[in-house]
Amino acid sequence: MRNRLYDFRTQCDPSDIGFCIPDMNRIAFTVNQSQRRLLMCREISDEGWMGTWAEMAFSVSQTYPYITLPRDVARIVKMNVCQRPVQIQNQFYEYLAFGDGNLPKTCFLNDRGCKWGVTAYTRNNAVTFIDLTSAPQFIRIYPQDTTGSDIGKRVLIQGIDSSGNHVYSLDNNYQVSGVFAALVSPFVDVTVLGLPLAFNSILGIQKDVTVAPIQIFQVDPITGAEVLLHIMEPTEKVASYRRYYLNSLPANCCNQTTGSVAVSAIAKLELVPVVADTDYLLIQNIEALMEECKSLRYSKVDSMSAKQMADYHHRAAIRLLQGELVHYMGKEKPAMSFHPFGSFDPAAAGIGMI
Repeated sequence: MRNRLYDFRTQCDPSDIGFCIPDMNRIAFTVNQSQRRLLMCREISDEGWMGTWAEMAFSVSQTYPYITLPRDVARIVKMNVCQRPVQIQNQFYEYLAFGDGNLPKTCFLNDRGCKWGVTAYTRNNAVTFIDLTSAPQFIRIYPQDTTGSDIGKRVLIQGIDSSGNHVYSLDNNYQVSGVFAALVSPFVDVTVLGLPLAFNSILGIQKDVTVAPIQIFQVDPITGAEVLLHIMEPTEKVASYRRYYLNSLPANCCNQTTGSVAVSAIAKLELVPVVADTDYLLIQNIEALMEECKSLRYSKVDSMSAKQMADYHHRAAIRLLQGELVHYMGKEKPAMSFHPFGSFDPAAAGIGMI
């Protein structure tokens, strides 16, 4: 079962947190705050609460060995490349003293093969799913709404122009970084003084809340060829996504003939704020969520007893979430794998163990 904002409003008593059932906006705001507090609390384990992780699949090419995660994914916890587990390193790994330094590097072979095996490295957050290719490029935006409700909504494109300068413009007599484009049908080009603006790179994208998604393309100034860079969902306002680089990625897996590599991963999900009754909650335990909403309410009261009540309800929420994990995942069978000899199989070599 997937619980929604509607389920929270109807299965709990909103008066316990000072609201009425029809007070949609204030309930949604409080629920989003409570979910974020539970996701960031120190009691959470590495895998997170029940329902806050998911298994995902990606297809990655050797020519562009990057994975850019969608907005509802916070990070990759574990990763398999060609059905084999690989290490995931954070951004500090390449700056360790006496380490290997920044990757990628040209792989050299020795008697033990390539020094750098397939490894995933965290990169800076990305603005688009793929980067601009063969810069400079024009930017074109397609609204997907067929009713005309999104016409006039604005998109702010920030970046570096073809001269290597940051793009600035005036908006209601205020200087802003970037240039606004108002959506029109069937598409709008990002322009300055009526002329298309060529970008060397995109540094940021912001937009109004829309009815339907928008598509952002690069357009070759010479050929007019379009390449899809990004799709933003209706409720997205700012584009920012986790990105990983896969070092020493093969051209394809052993059982594949295509020019792509199958990558599977366990991903930690990110909170997408709920707005409407039909939006799904990330924290699925409604009772725990109500306890955290009570804790949030008491935390705003300036008294010692209120702070104690806030702590009490927070601990009650944590206990409910921990109990939910045991209920669905079990308590005495954690995921473990013990290989004292690594990939070496003593039995295959005729070696027994006493």
